[in-house]
Amino acid sequence: MKKLILILLCAHSIFSFSQEGFEPGYVITNKGDTLRGKIKDRKYSAGAANSDKINFIGASGKEERKTPDVIKQYYKKGVFFRALPIGQENKLKFAEILEDGDVILFGYVSNSMVSTTSELLSKSVDKNKDGRPDPDKNMEYFLQRKRDPNSLMKVRPKKFEETAMFYFQSDTGLVKKIEKRSLGYDDIRLIVKTYNES
Repeated sequence: MKKLILILLCAHSIFSFSQEGFEPGYVITNKGDTLRGKIKDRKYSAGAANSDKINFIGASGKEERKTPDVIKQYYKKGVFFRALPIGQENKLKFAEILEDGDVILFGYVSNSMVSTTSELLSKSVDKNKDGRPDPDKNMEYFLQRKRDPNSLMKVRPKKFEETAMFYFQSDTGLVKKIEKRSLGYDDIRLIVKTYNES
């Protein structure tokens, strides 16, 4: 009897450990199907979401790896992520939807070894109190018009004003603030939110 209890406890702890980090959510496949289940999208709970893959446990109870090639969007803990073509190769990666409206603002944190290494070696990278790159400060931004999938554009700090004029030209008050530099690249979330609410 003691052996049976020990085996059951071990099995329970293994199953519980394998479920660690999973949160309720859903994925939308490229076919348009919505699958509800549990999602794990980061290696460490405090780290940035993995842009290359998620682990998903659906109705079958089986853990599966899902990539941006297979699903176009997922939702977890009040946050949406969408598959976007990123980089010179236009490889699909998951990017967080930071603001949604007529203009969508996406945030992307690379988890490639090259970008992580260069971030660690760079003096200009903002770091958190542990000395690691802060994902919120090292995020790359992308803008897209809601009804125009071909309008996806990376927002570069040096070309911010030019990019902003393309997306926000219909809001003259916002454009003036950007031209006068009272609003800039660091205010991107506020700018998109303000534009979408007007």
